[in-house]
Amino acid sequence: MLFDSMNTAPKGEWYVIRVISGTEENVRSSLMQRREAFNLENHILEVFVPTHDTITVRANGDKVKKQKNIFPGYILVKMVVTNESWYIVRNTPNVTGFLGAGTIPVPVSGTELDQLKGSLSEKNTAFNIKLQIGELVIIKSGAFEGSEGKIIEINEEKGLVKVEINILGRDAPVEIDFMNVKLKK
Repeated sequence: MLFDSMNTAPKGEWYVIRVISGTEENVRSSLMQRREAFNLENHILEVFVPTHDTITVRANGDKVKKQKNIFPGYILVKMVVTNESWYIVRNTPNVTGFLGAGTIPVPVSGTELDQLKGSLSEKNTAFNIKLQIGELVIIKSGAFEGSEGKIIEINEEKGLVKVEINILGRDAPVEIDFMNVKLKK
């Protein structure tokens, strides 16, 4: 017997599972279906894919919001490890194994889990701006709508660009939300 169900904590522990990269959400869905099909709701408790939102701004100014995996190829499962639950998770399509020594999974420590949750809250929304310093842009809205200028600084964390525009015959930098500029063609 690989695991003794009497020695596991009834509340379960978190384990890291290796999966084929790009299949994390499919594996999560499969595990949730398999736990019901095999009546393992008391053993496979939660399945979690760590993601955060990213916003990409294309050169034409379009905003695209996507969910991005923080750890591609890995998911977390809170479970009570028994021979049966281990077998069901291990043999789910696209699962390549548990993170741990040999065939015995090693639970994630509380400290590591807290660090992961902290990094998720910090990375709530990240901006991925497809503009570059030196490019010419047109301001789409706001007080400077229609003005043309050159990007002199990009702040991806805040989603802002600093554009140098001509105001009353002088070049002046203005900070604008990246969604309010589009590439000049």
